[in-house]
Formats: sequence, structure tokens, C-alpha cells
Amino acid sequence: MARVKLVGRVLRITYQNPENGYTVASLQVPGQRDKLVVVGRMPDLTEGQEVEVQGREVVHPSFGKQVEVESYRVRPPSDEEGMRRYLASGLIKGVGPKLAQAIVEHLGSDALEVILNEPHRLGQVPGIGPKRARTIAKAVKDHGQLRELMVFLQSHGIPASTALRIHRAYGAGALGVVKNHPHRLAADIRGIGFATADQIAARLGIARDHPTRLASGLLYTLNQARDEGHVYLPYDELLEKSARLLRVERGLLGPALATLLAEGRLVQEEEGGERAVYLAGMYALELRAARALARLARRPGILSPQRAARAVAWVEQELAVRPSRAQAQALEQLLTAGLTVLTGGPGTGKTTLVRALVTIALRMGLTLALAAPTGRAAKRLQEATGQPAQTLHRLLEYSPKENRFQRHASRPLEADLVVVDESSMIDLWLMAHLADALGERSRLVLVGDADQLPSVGPGLVLRQIMDSGQVAVARLQEIFRQDQAGLIVKNAHRILHGRMPQLPPPGDAQADFHFLEEPDPEKAAELVAELAASRLPRRLGLDPVQEIQVLSPMHRGNLGCRHLNRLLRARLNPDAKQDQGPAPGDKVMQQRNNYELEVFNGDVGVVLAREGEGGLRVALGEREVVYSALEQEELALAYAVTVHKSQGSEYPAVVIALGMEHFIMLNRNLLYTAVTRGKRLVVLVGHRGALEKAVRTADPSRRYARLDYRLRRLLAEG
Repeated sequence: MARVKLVGRVLRITYQNPENGYTVASLQVPGQRDKLVVVGRMPDLTEGQEVEVQGREVVHPSFGKQVEVESYRVRPPSDEEGMRRYLASGLIKGVGPKLAQAIVEHLGSDALEVILNEPHRLGQVPGIGPKRARTIAKAVKDHGQLRELMVFLQSHGIPASTALRIHRAYGAGALGVVKNHPHRLAADIRGIGFATADQIAARLGIARDHPTRLASGLLYTLNQARDEGHVYLPYDELLEKSARLLRVERGLLGPALATLLAEGRLVQEEEGGERAVYLAGMYALELRAARALARLARRPGILSPQRAARAVAWVEQELAVRPSRAQAQALEQLLTAGLTVLTGGPGTGKTTLVRALVTIALRMGLTLALAAPTGRAAKRLQEATGQPAQTLHRLLEYSPKENRFQRHASRPLEADLVVVDESSMIDLWLMAHLADALGERSRLVLVGDADQLPSVGPGLVLRQIMDSGQVAVARLQEIFRQDQAGLIVKNAHRILHGRMPQLPPPGDAQADFHFLEEPDPEKAAELVAELAASRLPRRLGLDPVQEIQVLSPMHRGNLGCRHLNRLLRARLNPDAKQDQGPAPGDKVMQQRNNYELEVFNGDVGVVLAREGEGGLRVALGEREVVYSALEQEELALAYAVTVHKSQGSEYPAVVIALGMEHFIMLNRNLLYTAVTRGKRLVVLVGHRGALEKAVRTADPSRRYARLDYRLRRLLAEG
């Protein structure tokens, strides 16, 4: 493979991945008749540019001779044709071929320099007024700044794809942030870890023991802990983890921590002999949530105990459902306290009690607000009660433009009764905003299964509200109609009690729960894909994309979501290219909240078609949403998803992959959550040892949070 250095003009961009900048382009090299194909990470490359590239000349078995680019530099166009192509490439929004031609005719081959240094002259071009001239000049300037940033970072060994993400985050100020505050990148840029930011800082000459580096390491460690679900870290654990991250002696961190505490960026609290260190924002959130929940807990319910007993008797006749003694007592609790929790596993009657509660409230003429963390859960709540339900974000009137909720303590919700389903999914941030936004006459009922996995976001909110001992908790444990309950319900409860699932007799095709043992992870992965894509759709008449969901404890490994998604995509959407982003026909999941598009972390849909300039039209439930090329970074394939991401969802059939490679993740709560996602059929596939490990491991990973302690202290004070 010969090494080459050449200069040419970009004739055509054949492919460009907006996520990592990987580009396939054809160049016209002076003195060569045939165009030359170049491939590599070149995110700012556009048609018409002149570039200088260095790399290796290779012969691809399918596409022939091409250059694998190792480094490149964009050069200003050297003639009018190059300038016209550059301006017409789509780089500058609103400038097409005709306008590009007009600009070059008036400003010549030096058009870029004129636009940057004398932008008023752009307004003299026919068809361009002052406002449009400013827009074009800004676009040209921004692209120049991106190029300057990339040159700077590449000189320090940082790849072009990283530069692109940094520029998107900081815009015109990106180079200043990189030069002066490189460690900020780790906290602000998704996909850039502390190691990358630290590498940039080291190349800029920032010493290992520099105070800003040490402070950044402490902040990064706490941010990582928050992303793992913790609200704070114990003092000793914070220092140990930060010292390992920074590769310094622990003793050096004391002054940096003291400075962050003095500046108010961190908060330290001591209780029971343990020093807890919080990010200031997380400390404020926990206090806010505790105070608002304590205020609700002090309120009386919608009925006195005497009237509640009569209401329970009335609703029995109204719904023609006779509750058990435990259910009747639970319903009375929900009616007689300002803050209550209704919890229980599948088949214990939570839905029946919620329907009864809503029926009583309507009979009393009370105003209702029903909500859930996700759209799917809200739809199920609406179907169960016959009353409108919505997501918590809609209930609290989130405004993307202002990036905040419109409902809050100063403009509260005035519903008499607020019922929130799937409350185990609510993290500390959302609970603080919800509780704070409830008006003086509102009562709150939290419905959820406390034995499921905790929220993706930080905190153990539902569990700690219950563990505080200060809030009325109605816990349903009896499984109704046990003789009619299928194995899904029975086994969910067996798992919770540390007992292996009951399996049907061999050959029982009518059973709703199966375990297919396959200890070899590669063979198990193929079996999962075959079941989800072929065997189960044929047997059950289900749509393999819409109605069957594959679940796995983690992303990596043969039985991880990434590999399973590749196998399933090959079977269910063979026209899609495996190593590229979402394509028409793909099942996809939103990876984080996007308030502009009104789509949220965990929303699942199907890509319908390509749209405009690199966009995708995606069906998400009953809505169709158009994603730009950049917004597609927020989508991931969802033929297989993690158990955590499946919370709040139910599917006609689920296939659960369990391997020894998942060993560290396996526990009862995870397996229980996975099993309870299936309505008609659950199939476990994998290693028996992994199943046994999940069943016998009672204690999931601990989360550091103090909401229960705060509630006890606040409510004990009266």
C-alpha cells in the first residue's frame, strides 16, 4: 500500500455519516483523467472544496483503487469554478447553484475573503438583500471557524469526528473553550470522556496537578455517578474514584474539593457518620422534592375514614367487582391521605383499584389528572380508566422554547386528584418538578411496582418514599384467580421470592412461559433472532417488528443489544446497510429527551422514509416525526433493547437473552422487570447458570440517595 499526498477538488460526496464524519468522496486531481475516490473521517467536506489529503492508496475488492485518508486540510477555492461549486454545495443554507453563480460573477474567485471581510458587498449581488447577506456571511464564518477548530485539534492528535461534536456544542466559541477550558468537554459533550478531554489538556501543557484539572476530575466523577443513578457520593468514595481517574495522590484533591465547596458548585452534608458530597444542583433537587412531598403527605385525603368505607362499599356495586379485604383496605388508604403509594406485582389488582379510585372521584365531582412518565404507559392508563391521560411532561406543560415546565409552584396544577402510573420510572428531577407543581387542594397517588428496576435517571424515588415510613403505602401481594393465572404472572412472583421459574411440560405449545437452554452465546444469539423474526410470528400471528420485543441486560457481547440488533436487522430489514445509521423499515428508539421534537427517551417507532436533505420520517405511535441528519444521532436500533429501556412498556411477546457474559448485571429486579414486560408470551434463551444467578441475587446495585431520610426528618418535625 503506497503512501500518497495529493491535492484535488471535491466533485461529489457519495456518502457522509453525520454522527462520526465518515465520508466517501470523489476528487478531481490535476493531471489525472479519472476521478479518485477518497474515504475517511472528513466531517466538514463539501462539494467544490479544494483539499490536500494524505493517506494510503489501496485497492478495494469491490470499488477498486481508492485512498484511505489519514489527514486532510481544506484549501480555499483557487478559481471561479471552484468557488461556484463550493458556494453551491449546500454548505450555506439558502444558496443554490443560481445564487452561487451570481455571487461569483460579482465577487470573483476571492468571494470568500470578500464575504468575510466586506460582507456589505454581498448585499450588492442581485437577489440578496441586507438580511440575507448577514445570514450568508454568518454561515461562511461559522464554517471557517469549524475548519480552524479542526486544524487546531488535529495538530494535537484529536480526530475530525470529535472536532465536529465540539463545534456543534459550542458554536463560534468552540476554539476558545478548547484552548482555555478543555476539561469542560468531558461534562458537556456526549461521547467525549474525561480521558479525551484530559488528552487535549495535556497537549496544551496543563499540568497533572493543576487546580482546574483536579476540580474537573471531581466534578466529572460526580457527573458520572449521577448518570449511574446516584444522587451523591460518600466523601471517601468520591476522593478514591477521582484519584484513580486523575492518576494522582488522593491528598492532592483536598484543596480542589474545598474550592468547589466554597464556590457553591458542590455541597457536603454529614449524617450518621457519613459525609455525602453532592453536585449543588442535585442537592437542591433532593431538598425540593422532599419538601414538596412532605407538604403533600401532611394533607388529608379526599375523604374521611368513615366516608371512605362507604365509598368502597358503593363502588363495589357500581363496578360489579367485589374487592378482597386487602384491596378494600388499600382503596381506603388511597382515599384518606394526601400522598399515597399503590404498589404490587402483576395480577394483584392495581388496575382494578385505580379504576375504582377514579370512579369514586368522578362521583364526588372532583377534577382529575391522570399521567405517566411515557406515552405508552399513559395510553394504557387511559384505556384502563376510560379517562384522558397524558405524559408527565404534557401535564406539567413543558416548553421547549423556554426549556422549562410552565406548571410550577407559582402556577400550580389545581386538580383535586393526581394519579401517576408507572411511578417506579420517575427520577428525582421529574419528581421534584411534579410535587412542586401541585396546588393547595391537590392529592397525589403514585402507582407502580416497587420491585421493578429503578428509574434510568438518578434516585430511588418510589422506593425511598415507601421506605421513609412517613407515607401511606397500599401494597397488594395476593395474586387473584391463581388457577387461571398463566406462568408469566406465577413466575414473576416466584422470581421475586428467589425461586426458579416453573416451566411447562415439554411440548406444551399453549404455555405462555418457556426457557430454551443454549449455553453457547453465539448459538443462543442466533436462536433469539430466529425466534423473534420467524418462529414466533408464524406461531402467534404477530408482527415481528411491532409486537415482539427482544430484551437483553446490556449492550455489549454476543447476547448484547448491539449484536442482536445486527442479527435481527439482517432478517427483518435486509435492504438496510448494516454499518450505517437508521434506514427506512428499521425499528428505532429515541435515546434522550428532545423537547423540540416532543419525543422522549425510550420512545419506539419505525422509520418510514428518507426526507429532504438527509432527514428521516419516523412513525412514533400515532405521530410522524421528521428527524434532521444531526437529530438522527438520538436514534438507535430497537429490535433489541436493554431491560432498563423497556420499563413502562408491555409487548404481546418478549424474548429475553440471558448469558454468563451478563453476570455482573444479573439480579431478581432485572429479571422480574424483563418477565413482566410480556403479556401473551415470554421466552428466556441462554445459559441456565445465568438464570440461576439472576434468581438468587436479591440485592441490585446500591444507589446513593437520601430522599427517605429527608422525608423522615421533615415529617417528624410536623
